[in-house]
Amino acid sequence: MTFKEACWLTLASMGAGMMLGSFALLKSPFNALTSLIAVVITIYYFRHFERRGLRIGYVVFSLLYFILFIFMVSVYQYYQGVVPAV
Repeated sequence: MTFKEACWLTLASMGAGMMLGSFALLKSPFNALTSLIAVVITIYYFRHFERRGLRIGYVVFSLLYFILFIFMVSVYQYYQGVVPAV
């Protein structure tokens, strides 16, 4: 893996993870917009990088960034005293 591929992997998976995390937190119709942005990022990445290892890494790191983003937002809301609506 070259440095350029690693940078694109990090940037694209972070963007997709944050968009998926925003999808989980926002209400309709804004969550549909964030999911479309995540799909566009994924299509762009998969068109430019066709190696199987890079694609697997993209999926794994996107899920990790999704979990990290949700955790960070939850911690922030906890310290702010925000109670999520059920």
